[in-house]
Amino acid sequence: MNQKRIVLDQKYIPRAEEIINQTGINTYSQLFTILLVNYGDTLVKSLRGGNE
Repeated sequence: MNQKRIVLDQKYIPRAEEIINQTGINTYSQLFTILLVNYGDTLVKSLRGGNE
């Protein structure tokens, strides 16, 4: 399995921990993966102005 690591800025750790605690997600990696899979397309469209 090919893996990549990300760095989470210190200022966003409390928000990530809040989401993890409220959802039962186990790790930051799982949180990032869920966000990427479920909201990745929305993020791209939003950043491009919704024209894509």
